[in-house]
Amino acid sequence: MSFTFTFALSQNQTFELRCNYGTRRLDTNQLGSLINLCEEKYYSQQNDDTAQLRDIGCQLYSWLDGKEGWLRQALNAENHGTIYLDLIQTSEAQDLNPQTQNVALGLAHLPWELLHNGTVFLHKLLPVRAVKQQNNPVIPQQNRPLRLLFMATSPEHPGIAPLQFEQEEANILKATQEQPLALIVEESGSVAELGNLVQSYPADYFDVFHLTGHGVIYTVSKFGRYLPPGRKIQDYTPCFITEDEVGGVQFTTIDDLAKAFRERFPRVVFLSGCHTGQLANSGTVPSMAQALVKAGVGVVLGWARPVFDRTGIIAAQALYQALATGATVEDAVKTAQQEMITQECSDWHLLRIYRDTRQIQELVTPLLTRKREKLKFTPPESEFLDENNIVKVASGGEFVGRRKALQRGMLALRATSDHIGVFLAGMGGLGKSSLAARLCRRVQSQRPNFQRVVLIGPVNEVGLINKLASKYERFAGVPALLNQPGISFKGRLQNFFEAIEETQDQPLLLVLDDFEQNIPQGNIADGSLRMTAEAYEVLAALCAALAENQAESRLIVTCRYLNEDTLPPHRLHLESLQGMGEADINKIYWQLDQDVRLQVRKQRLLKISDGNPRLLKWLVEIVQLPDLETDELLTKLEGVQLKFREDILAEILLNALEDEEKKFLARLSVFRLPVTEEIIKNLSPTPLLVGYPLVTSFLTKPKAIYRSNFTLIIPSWG
Repeated sequence: MSFTFTFALSQNQTFELRCNYGTRRLDTNQLGSLINLCEEKYYSQQNDDTAQLRDIGCQLYSWLDGKEGWLRQALNAENHGTIYLDLIQTSEAQDLNPQTQNVALGLAHLPWELLHNGTVFLHKLLPVRAVKQQNNPVIPQQNRPLRLLFMATSPEHPGIAPLQFEQEEANILKATQEQPLALIVEESGSVAELGNLVQSYPADYFDVFHLTGHGVIYTVSKFGRYLPPGRKIQDYTPCFITEDEVGGVQFTTIDDLAKAFRERFPRVVFLSGCHTGQLANSGTVPSMAQALVKAGVGVVLGWARPVFDRTGIIAAQALYQALATGATVEDAVKTAQQEMITQECSDWHLLRIYRDTRQIQELVTPLLTRKREKLKFTPPESEFLDENNIVKVASGGEFVGRRKALQRGMLALRATSDHIGVFLAGMGGLGKSSLAARLCRRVQSQRPNFQRVVLIGPVNEVGLINKLASKYERFAGVPALLNQPGISFKGRLQNFFEAIEETQDQPLLLVLDDFEQNIPQGNIADGSLRMTAEAYEVLAALCAALAENQAESRLIVTCRYLNEDTLPPHRLHLESLQGMGEADINKIYWQLDQDVRLQVRKQRLLKISDGNPRLLKWLVEIVQLPDLETDELLTKLEGVQLKFREDILAEILLNALEDEEKKFLARLSVFRLPVTEEIIKNLSPTPLLVGYPLVTSFLTKPKAIYRSNFTLIIPSWG
């Protein structure tokens, strides 16, 4: 149920408040004083002192309720869950004197979320600011999964704090795993690239656009030096900090966003950045969220002040979990607000919702609705296996960093690129395979018709043909093209690409992972890095076929070594990975920072891992094991080159085991997937062995085994 308060202009530039119970005139001076109070005590100080918030909330409640008790009557009569604040007339008023103009705009500036009846905050009451009259046709509820367009902005600048946007994306996916949504990510952080992506989809394709990053109130004195020549932005314009074509700072206004979408806005936009729901210049300049509604979006969410990164993540997770199950937008916002309160977010009151007058109910239907469109996507990570059939890459929820490499990779893989794919190179543990899996996720989320094939290790013609034929076996005649006699391997591949793309509309995303296994050890030792003849012929045929066909299909190669002189002619984008930067490395262990013992050793761990994320993860887990000479281990690791540190780590871990424990682990080597603790206990020669701290750490943390591949460094005995 809902209740509407309408703020209207009457004669002589005075205000009226209207509702079902009547009309009353409002004192402009009283309104101005209330707005000034909130500006001074709420927006300027930007603290979340409960007593002060309660005082502001009580004054807002008393003012809105009035001597007539309208708010009390509405709440007592029907237990309303939503209160609409109709600000349309005041927000659209023209030619007002300065005082009246400031008050008219300031009505949206008041923090109505703090309404307090003297006993409690009215958490169950959602204030919704209506700021535009709109009578366009209503888009009906869609019988399919929610489609969410997600863009994170993270320009490279020392003055801009890094955000946990990977965690935000991961939490959204985790929250909706039982009610899956279609998450399409715009990786560049650039508004220009956002426009290119949006125009690649039909109108009304996306339900929600989520923009996460930093919002600011622009002033020339503070930010003018960052603008390119010829670019002008007026003081107190709300902006979002996005990225330019090289990852630098770019200030994006509402006009810039409107240009990117070409008025084909999704029904809901969440501007998850500071100040995006705040009116600028003491409430005289409309907020970014309010202006976006004016530009044509039905519902816009924003934050009224600087917001904690954690709060933004919690709100997004709860919001999209609710929307994906078929909740209305307003009910989803209530759910998000309640979750912030439950999670003890002191800034729970900062979330603002603006909208026009169109009826926007549920966006999509629940999962088990009859004839609901199915979401066809399988995560790629499970296909990236080591020689023990253990998944070796970071999951969708664990992946962090590599933003620039991801951006360059996505540019090379898009349909209009001059490249046919990406060659990822770098030493072991830098995350090449994880990056390849991430690229697969991104490509297939944007182009679901792509078929993914992952071939790990040694490459030859027969193996590749069998893998491709198996993937496309349901398409009549396609596998036969790969084995057609009398045609060269390159020619067969060309016929294959033509058939899967033009006839079946099922282009291929092929990954050749761990390609260094095609380079003989002797060629590694002498530095020539020449691959085997078989692998060279396969790679050459693939590159030529993709290039000559101008194919939509794409190729990703991961390899520890890169010597361009040893590669066949190609149009691959070459990406050499280096150690991760400090900001990205910090994200790997940010949840563990409260552990005092780990905090003391953190700097040593960072130095030893030297930007290698896999080695850092191992170290973070190992130094927490009891009964291990940690200082001795770290000292020994510091004394050797990075490429030998994994071997040293393995040696010390193995030496810490007794003979019986080594034999016990050897028996476990028959398993290729994580198993339950009960099975492990049945294999143990003695119950005491399972209780041994070092062994138990491996057995009771299957995720540690899953990520770190300890089976690779534990030989088999007996």
